Formats: sequence, C-alpha cells, structure tokens
Amino acid sequence: MCAYAEERKADSVVLMKRLPNSNLAISNVCAVILDYFGSSKTMTCLASLMDQGLDTVMIVDNSGDQNANAQLKAALDNFSQRHAPFTIHRIINKHNLGFAKGVNDALRWLEKNQPHRYYLLINNDAEATPGMLSQLLKFMQENKRVALAAPVIDVGYQQLKGFWYHRLTGLMFFRPVIGSFHYLTGCCLLVDQRIIGDALFNEEFFMYGEDVELNWRIRSSDWKIACVNEATVQHEGVGSSRQGGYFYEYHMTYGHLLLVRKLARKQWEIPLFYFGRIVTFTTRAIVRIARYRSLVPIKAWGQSLRKHFLLHHYNRN
Repeated sequence: MCAYAEERKADSVVLMKRLPNSNLAISNVCAVILDYFGSSKTMTCLASLMDQGLDTVMIVDNSGDQNANAQLKAALDNFSQRHAPFTIHRIINKHNLGFAKGVNDALRWLEKNQPHRYYLLINNDAEATPGMLSQLLKFMQENKRVALAAPVIDVGYQQLKGFWYHRLTGLMFFRPVIGSFHYLTGCCLLVDQRIIGDALFNEEFFMYGEDVELNWRIRSSDWKIACVNEATVQHEGVGSSRQGGYFYEYHMTYGHLLLVRKLARKQWEIPLFYFGRIVTFTTRAIVRIARYRSLVPIKAWGQSLRKHFLLHHYNRN
C-alpha cells in the first residue's frame, strides 16, 4: 500500500477519507507527526487528534527500517477502521533525515500538493487535550501577527509555557533571566503558512536547537510568537532518544554549537558565545560522567566540538 520513498521525493498514500461533517471553522489545518521507531506512541498521539477538527494528518516515517515501516503501516491500517474525520498521508524516508529536514520535506510536499492555512506540528509522544487546536486557532485568528503559537505543556509535574534560552551560555531556564529570550519548543506548534517559504526549520540542525533558531528568527522579524494559556498538550518528554546515550549527547551539544552564530547579533559576540558554551557543556559533561558512570557525555561533547570547528574551517576555505 505504501511504496518506499526516495530521500527527497517521498511518496504519500491516502490511508483514510475525511468524513463530510468535519468542523469547517478549522478544516484548513494539517497536523504533521514525525515517527521514529514509535508506532504505538504515534497511534496514541493520532487518537488524541480525532476530535480536534483537523482536515489532514501527515505522518513522516523517519525510521529508515523496513520492520518499523511495516509496524507503523499495520497500526495505521488498524486505526483506519475507526473512520477518523481527517485524511492521513504517510511519507516513508529511506533513512532518518532528522527532525528539521523530516518536517520540512513533509511541509514541501503538502504545500505543493495539498496546501493548508495552518500546520500543527506535534511530537508523537505528545497528546492533545480536548479543544486544544480550536483554542490555538482562535488565538492566532484574533492576533494576526502571531505566526507561531504553542499550548501550555503539561509534563505531569509541571506546566511549561516554553523556555528561556540564554544566548551566552546555552543554558535553558523556566523563567526569564538577563541575557535570555523566550522560545516555544517544537513539542507542539501551530504554524501560520505565511512563514514557511521553502523551509520552516534550518536543516543544519539534525535535532535539538532547530526550534530555538526558528523562534529567534521569527522574533527578529515583524512576526510574533505566543503561548496560549487556554490550550494544553500532555507531553511524555522522553521522545525517541535516551538521555545519557551518545545519540542524544552528541546531537544536543552540536545543536547548541550551531546556535552560536545563529543567535549572534554582532561579530564580537561569537567568541564570547563559544567560550560560554565551552565552559557550560564541559562542566555539564563532567557532571553527567559521574551521574551515568560513563564517558559517553565527554566523548560526544568532544566529537561535536571537533566536527563543528572542522566544518566551519572547511566552509571558510
């Protein structure tokens, strides 16, 4: 039913048909869910979207594994028996493209073949609460210059309204501190089509940091971002990576290094930002060596530093 896709030209197959009585007020919204070896989480997320009034859902299968592809397909086939009130497309990537490129490719396909006024980006380990989308949409329609809106994130023990990213150190805070700016995480975002262009996220980021860069870029323009207090999403918070593992440690630290030049307003800020991160993430790696009793954090941090500066040197020459 779903053929394997080319890396950049992923095929899409309609798995379900939209029912005629969908909510017209929000019928021009498409959700995009990226799956990476997480079919059960994706199905739970998809079930939470049943009554949100969506027109379309795009599933990006980023696993790059035939068994995982088949497992997700079987789960979607089973889900189709519930007669969901939206159309589902699926893109299968030959290998893991990362979050930024995986989402961008899905948006490019949609913009070319089935454009929507708004796109709801939601992690597969997140669950929409009743009325979440309608509250986000209502807020954006009443605030025309808001291009990026997020619900409050319920992680079980805390309600999060985004984070504050410190440009000098790369540290993230739950409340504003001097030198930080507010950003909305990629956990769940309602995006206005007008800001997408050729690419919403910067594809230099594989995962971690692309949401910070997007928020900074939007905040530096005439557009605005907002957390909508009336909307809530529940988030598991672990996702597809294991903290303490090499994959997480490497991509997380590499993302922070990429942010140095993305967030610098002046050339003289760049060496300060590098220095701040070297202090912060070297200290962090030492602490995590003790916590996990593993050298993985320091090895990943060292490798991310090496690759970042080698690539920067190569690009300059």
